[in-house]
Amino acid sequence: MADNKDFFPIERNRYFYGKLLTVRDFEVEQNYSRRKSQLLNRLSVGTGVVCGLGVSASDDSTLLIESGMALDYQGRMIVIDEPLLRKLPMLEGHEALSDAESAYLCLSYDETDIEPVNAVGANPGEQEQFNITREGFKLTLTAQAPEFRGLLEAQGRSNVCVLYDSKELTLILSAPEAVCAGEEFSVEILIVKNERTPPVRFDLTGEGAFVDSEDGQVKLDYRESPEEKRRVYAANFVLKARRLSDIDSQLFPNGAELNLEVGSHHYKNYVEIEATCRLCRDRIQLERRFAVTDSLGKHLLGQDIPVYLAKLELIRSAGSVFLSSVTNLPFGQRLSREETHTADKTLQTVTASVRNLEYWQKPDVKPIFQPAAGALHFDFGIPSPEQYDFAVSHGTVDLTMPGGLRVNSRVYSEEIPHGLGPGAVDVRLSVEFADKKNDDELALYFGNSEVFKGKTAPAAPPWVEAAALVYPSRGTMRIGLWLHDMVEGNRLTVHYFAQKPERDTSRLFKGRQVSLSVTPEFARVSRRGQLHFQAEVSGTEDKTVVWSVKEENGGAIDRNGLYQAPEQAGTYEILAVSGADENVSASAFVIVE
Repeated sequence: MADNKDFFPIERNRYFYGKLLTVRDFEVEQNYSRRKSQLLNRLSVGTGVVCGLGVSASDDSTLLIESGMALDYQGRMIVIDEPLLRKLPMLEGHEALSDAESAYLCLSYDETDIEPVNAVGANPGEQEQFNITREGFKLTLTAQAPEFRGLLEAQGRSNVCVLYDSKELTLILSAPEAVCAGEEFSVEILIVKNERTPPVRFDLTGEGAFVDSEDGQVKLDYRESPEEKRRVYAANFVLKARRLSDIDSQLFPNGAELNLEVGSHHYKNYVEIEATCRLCRDRIQLERRFAVTDSLGKHLLGQDIPVYLAKLELIRSAGSVFLSSVTNLPFGQRLSREETHTADKTLQTVTASVRNLEYWQKPDVKPIFQPAAGALHFDFGIPSPEQYDFAVSHGTVDLTMPGGLRVNSRVYSEEIPHGLGPGAVDVRLSVEFADKKNDDELALYFGNSEVFKGKTAPAAPPWVEAAALVYPSRGTMRIGLWLHDMVEGNRLTVHYFAQKPERDTSRLFKGRQVSLSVTPEFARVSRRGQLHFQAEVSGTEDKTVVWSVKEENGGAIDRNGLYQAPEQAGTYEILAVSGADENVSASAFVIVE
């Protein structure tokens, strides 16, 4: 039989001379030590595989389970002391897999009573008892997916919501219950699919009350790579909280629209997402929030949840079930150990996002690593191309041809406004003519008309050249024609196309100079005391700063502006440098007393 799930009350024997010891007393003695060690395991170590327990396919119907040890959700040790080979039909639950495309291999704690003995003096019918209880394990197969909310909450996730659930695909969102104002945070969507599920593409879009965005919308956009081979993995989305504080708000207060594509299948639905988040003023308040909301009950969730060792993709043939592929620890139930070499840690997912920067900002990249989830996210900042907005103007000028011989003669217009006002403009000219090769169709030609000379040319424009003379101070111009050959008629019509850049990028740059200020500018703090500095950045969307203490032994300051004073009294300079422009900085001074 399995062990009792109750950790409480914690009771131990009280001994005294002459005490009559019964079976109950010895059970209390055992349970006192066992329950305390299990409680300590659950609260301080956690749940999951400690070492080993890798699963692989030995052949198309046999699993190889490596030796290893795990802790379950009651803090009990589960030990497999030697490698196991198990045929699928040998495992409990195999009979329920006849119609399943996938299954989970589950590991749980188990006990077996051994060594039957004769109990002298026992009640009738109870004379045969067992002398030893052997602690062991049980391996089972199930086609039933886990109850994801309970599983993720037992792993410490919050705001868990199932966005989509079908036989082919399940999407589960989780978000932090508290974030720091003005800082980045991560929202995760767990993707669970089968081997035959086509590449997944989805976006979740809705109005965000506390997420910093240009249009007030939160959009989680994901496109799966065709090379993706994992059946269970997490997509991480990095968002930034607005500079608000001391408020509780929904991630999507008005719900969100889910657009999903799975191969040729398109799904669109409006989903309500119960994900409430607390915006804390700073890191200190955030830590206080976690201290207040943290409870014993949160750490003791999911006591009936097994350790999911593997997800198995199955093939049915001739009435039998065979293995197609094996995914180890699909839900990341592995304990991380500080002494484990970095190369041995499994990286579950790598994601990336791109931020649009102003053209004058420097490109950057921010790596965000989440060891607990095995997730690495790269946030790239890419400057946009420098752009201009142009004002344009179009008009015509009729030039009267001179009398007599017109070969190699020139004619000029009066000074006329081009319509774009003072300043440098770019003018292009074209000459209008009736094309005799195309039934006198009206046409315009640009550039050198000699290109169209010859019997095979598709048109016959007049042999003239046009030029413009611009007066920037007056906003006017004159147009001239050079007649290389005879021109029929009394006049020629010249079309002008003028454009002028309206965006002066140097002026724009000056108008958006990055500035930085630090508060408090002067402060006093005791030795080994703490003080929080804040930086106000303007002129850029990038509000990040790099903090430092100018003096070598002047204490330390973290990336959030929390200063730790040194043992030695003195006056020290706190320096903040803008992340958008390293040439912009500001200082504050602290007196350590």
